[in-house]
Amino acid sequence: MRLWAIPFRVLGLLALSLLISAGWLLRHEILGIVRPQVDRVTEVIDQRSAPPAATAAERARDKVDSLHGWSADSVVLTADEMAALLLDGLPTEARPHLDSLRVTLGDHRVSIDARMETSQIPSALLGPLAGVLRPWEAVTVAGGVTVPRPGQAEWKVDALTLRGITLPAEASRTLIERGLPGAVGGRIPVTLPKGVASITVRPAGVALFREQT
Repeated sequence: MRLWAIPFRVLGLLALSLLISAGWLLRHEILGIVRPQVDRVTEVIDQRSAPPAATAAERARDKVDSLHGWSADSVVLTADEMAALLLDGLPTEARPHLDSLRVTLGDHRVSIDARMETSQIPSALLGPLAGVLRPWEAVTVAGGVTVPRPGQAEWKVDALTLRGITLPAEASRTLIERGLPGAVGGRIPVTLPKGVASITVRPAGVALFREQT
């Protein structure tokens, strides 16, 4: 070390020692300032990470009830509320094979990001993917929604994205049929709440229309 640099090194060590000493002596005051900020950030994180499914399902039920109790002609569901309604309306045997649903709305289309159980899909259908898939995989499933009759909708899957690969429509329908019990030919039946005659899917929300009596 050069001799002229020694005084600067000593001054640096002295300044560092003073900072550490001041921090220790003022630790209570510093904690008093920092702790409320940490608590506030933690509260925000907790709110953002809280699962919305329960409240979304409750809001969806309240809106559907208003079709009857208030004699409204229609109600509009948000994407979260539609996710809750969709999960509730899936065939009973299909529900255990899906988890963590998130819905994106389009024009007459619904896209879902979810975790799907893939362990029950035959390896022959998965091809090269069979050796790399985990028992549960993140997937994106998309398709149009129609209502062939009051109280019953159909979600017609035409695109399934798995490990970043969007499969052709026919392959997507085949995997959905084998991966979700109750799906037939890529069409997933969804039971609508009683009194709902039709739905219209738009990016801004899903409109539910009641049966006319």
